[in-house]
This record gives sequence, structure tokens and C-alpha cells, in this order.
Amino acid sequence: MDEKIRIELTEEQKAQIREATGQEASAIELTAEELEDRVSPRKRSF
Repeated sequence: MDEKIRIELTEEQKAQIREATGQEASAIELTAEELEDRVSPRKRSF
């Protein structure tokens, strides 16, 4: 199983999530691969 990386959200980020989804969140958890995909998206050829 891939280890999750936990990123705590700032108050501003929490407010943005609350506005967008109507839900509360204090952190996000991603695998290293998921985080890398979001930080440095790469084009995939199929």
C-alpha cells in the first residue's frame, strides 16, 4: 500500500473548499504519485 502524504490546509484554503463543496476539510491526503501528478502534470499518450 502506498503511504499517504498529509498536507494541512490554511484557513484560506479551508474557506475555499467550504465555498466550493459545502464541506469542511482540514487537510488533504495524497500518495506521492498523486501529489506529483498535481504539482507537475505530464501529458500521457494512450
